[in-house]
Amino acid sequence: MNRMIAWWAKNTVAANLLMFGIMLAGAMSFFNMEREVWPTLRVNWVEVTVAWPGAAPQEVEEQIILRIEESLSDLDNIDRVRSIASESVALVYIEADRSVDMDRFINDVKLRVDGISTLPSDIEPPRVREILTRNELIRVGVSGDVDERLLKRTAEKVRDEMALLPGVSIVELFGARNEEVSIELSEQAMRRYGLTFDEVATAIRGSSINRSAGSVRTSTGDVQLRVRNLADSRTDFENIIIRQVPGGGTIRVGDVALVIDGFEDVDIQASLNGQHAILVQVMTAEEMNVVKTSKSVLGYLEEARERMPEGISLTLYADESKAYYDRMETISKSAFYG
Repeated sequence: MNRMIAWWAKNTVAANLLMFGIMLAGAMSFFNMEREVWPTLRVNWVEVTVAWPGAAPQEVEEQIILRIEESLSDLDNIDRVRSIASESVALVYIEADRSVDMDRFINDVKLRVDGISTLPSDIEPPRVREILTRNELIRVGVSGDVDERLLKRTAEKVRDEMALLPGVSIVELFGARNEEVSIELSEQAMRRYGLTFDEVATAIRGSSINRSAGSVRTSTGDVQLRVRNLADSRTDFENIIIRQVPGGGTIRVGDVALVIDGFEDVDIQASLNGQHAILVQVMTAEEMNVVKTSKSVLGYLEEARERMPEGISLTLYADESKAYYDRMETISKSAFYG
């Protein structure tokens, strides 16, 4: 050890070159490293989602979930499987062993699910995705005492534009209610035309604009069919043909029902400064640069505020990049004084 110290003491040029090499490597690593506040974590869970419009939970369990679970029964590296059957949707969660290659495991699950030939023919294509723990980086509030549909359209536009910004990859909405068309069937009108509830429901399910039969509710004098997550065109629903009559006439939904545009009932809504709001959330990604993302979003907000519809405000509600800058300031001070 003494000889090594003595050698470096005599060869000052080599010592200085080594020192500058270490400093250069540190600087290169600093400027090329990922800049994150909270990293995205892989939790070894895979989610399989299958939508089956109009199906009851029991049908979903028997004809979708059980068949998916059977197809995965002999797949290696599965720790456990959990499933949820609800109206129109099947959810299957698969936890993999900690030592597994997740990319390969996801592909194996997808191949098994896609290879099931006995699933109902009218389901939507199954979706297989890895569950990642993402954190919120920036939150923007789109708020105003305006029509809810206008507020939602504006928030969706902001979300889509922000998703195209440099450094931004995942943008989500919170507080945006799903649009809903309610069809209130009149029993009196149905009797006049000789129609049954099942006949009307079948016509709506079979229409090109229908994606979900929803749930049935009853009230005095009416039977209500609620159809969720559809386009907001009341006219489309009113013009659905229920039955052809002799002489070339037709009986349409609008002849026997009141069609109402609206939004689904939810227990939680967002507000900002006392006004109804929809939050636009920029989420962390597997690879991201907090500095680049923050600058992109802040620059966009300055420009976008000028073209918001009258009565709608765009507000920066939270910015976790400030925590990053605080930490980097601490590191810089430590390096300087250290």
